[in-house]
Formats: sequence, structure tokens, C-alpha cells
Amino acid sequence: MSDFLVIPAIELRGGMALRYESVGMGTRANRVEPIGFARQFVEAGARMLHVYNLDGPFIVSQAEHSGSVLAGAERNLTVMGEMAKTLNVPIQVSGGIRDFESFKMITRLGIQRAAIGSSAMQDPSLVAACVAENADAAVVYIDAKDGRLVSQEWIKDAKASVADVAAKVREAGVKHFIYQDVAADAAGNGPRAADAAQVGADVIVTGGVQTLDHIKAAASVSGVSGVLVGKPLMQGEFTLQQAEEYAKAGFAARS
Repeated sequence: MSDFLVIPAIELRGGMALRYESVGMGTRANRVEPIGFARQFVEAGARMLHVYNLDGPFIVSQAEHSGSVLAGAERNLTVMGEMAKTLNVPIQVSGGIRDFESFKMITRLGIQRAAIGSSAMQDPSLVAACVAENADAAVVYIDAKDGRLVSQEWIKDAKASVADVAAKVREAGVKHFIYQDVAADAAGNGPRAADAAQVGADVIVTGGVQTLDHIKAAASVSGVSGVLVGKPLMQGEFTLQQAEEYAKAGFAARS
């Protein structure tokens, strides 16, 4: 087994997991019981799970929300906590972790990793607070488009490179990163793993993973530790075992 992780990415909405299936020229999302759905991937060999909290924005400033929207977000929190307790693999969560209170809320459920998105790039003090609270749990998204950062406030230079900004974030104590190229899904060329390697630390790539060859290519890039795989895996376009085999071949090809 390689040191490269193929990580199933499960979407939660209103306390239910979304399982996608192909319908004609498109896809349909069916709501399914989330714990059993997640357990299938663990039993198939997944060594980590990523959970997208699609109701995430509503775990922040909860007093501003009410009714079914807030209830759905709270059901997601309950499900994620149950996953952390019952599934024998690390759980990584993203979606709605935009302030220190939401970071604490997620990690104190027993969830091993909490990924902070655009807020991490805009507020270095937030990242510092999260690292001080639980450095092993703090994960920072690096959002880019065609290899350039979408936005950031770490370096007062609009042309700062991914490597420059990532170095500053690492200096703040961050150990784990997710690199996401926001144009990758539309391009259909797979994740930009070579750009992700500029982060210079434990970095998982996401965005644009559509084929087994995309996984193999990502695994072949030194410095990249894993890939998030969502819809193709959920739709049964390939199995987790097949994805792991391609990842192993890619990892073996590293120079």
C-alpha cells in the first residue's frame, strides 16, 4: 500500500448523505442514511473520509438562522459526530468552518480534521487561533484558479505565488492543506497536482477528479499526499479498490 490516500468525499445535507446516480445525460442525487453509506467505504478499504457539510454556512452565527435550515445544519453536526465515534478512520470535514467557534464546535465532536476555506486566506488571526486550539486538526484550503491564488491576505502582494503564501501559512503552524483549483471541474483535465506540490507540506488535491487516470497522475506527483474523490466514486464509475490500484501505480512512478 502506498502512502498516498484516496479519500471518498461524502456530501451531507439535512442529516442525509447524497448518493449520485447517472440519469440520461445528467445525474440525480438521492438522499441515503449517512452512517451506513460511509461505512461501505471504510469496509472497502478507505483510510480516511472527507465530509462536505453542505449546510455548513448555517453553523456560523446560528442566532441568525432558524427553522428547517438550522435544523438541517444541526442534524449534519450530529451525523458527523457519530461518524467520528463509530467509524474507525479519521474524519475530515469542510463546509461552514469560518470562525474560531465553528472550528471548536467541529473538533470537539471528536472529528480529527477541520478544513477552513476562504476565511483562512482572509484572516491569519483565525488560523493562529485554530492552530493554538488543535494544530493537528487545522487544515487550510488553498483555492486557486489556473495556478494562481484566488485571494489571500497573508502577503501584501497581489502576485504572490502559491509557494510564497503557503510558506507563511506553514510558519503559522499549519500542517495540513487541501489544494483546490476552482476551474478544474469545468476543464475536465483532472486536479492540478503539480501546482499543489508548491504548498511544500502535507497537501491533498481536489477538483476535477473524473477518471482513474486522474488519480494515477495525482499520485505520481511528489509532495501530494492524497486526493478527494466524490461523484465518480459515488456513481460507481469505478470502485475504491480500482482507485487505490491506480494510486499505487502512480505513487510507484515518482522519481
